[in-house]
Amino acid sequence: MNSQQLKIIQGSQGQLPCNIEAEQALIGSILVSNEIYDEIVSIIDSQKFHDPIHVKIFDTIEMLISKGLLANPITLKNYFENHEGLKELGGQEYIIKITKFSTTSVKQAIDYANIVHE
Repeated sequence: MNSQQLKIIQGSQGQLPCNIEAEQALIGSILVSNEIYDEIVSIIDSQKFHDPIHVKIFDTIEMLISKGLLANPITLKNYFENHEGLKELGGQEYIIKITKFSTTSVKQAIDYANIVHE
């Protein structure tokens, strides 16, 4: 991980390192292949994400998958159509954009989950 990938955010407990790109890649990977969720759920939960939008997206993915439904950019659209925070990032286009960071490799997805967990 290089210094450009590591960002610092100010939190109530001091400065916390985060890797937004790893968050995007992990969420994008799950949206492309929901089976990845089963492999990473024991490593991470939504509270490990630093970006509040990513927390909400991950929670929604988790809810859909737990109901046996497909989680992808199309099925997430109804949940985020009027979400102000997501609108600021480009709306539905943001969800589509993060799938471009995705991998279908379970090993890479696990690596991303571990980075986000740290």
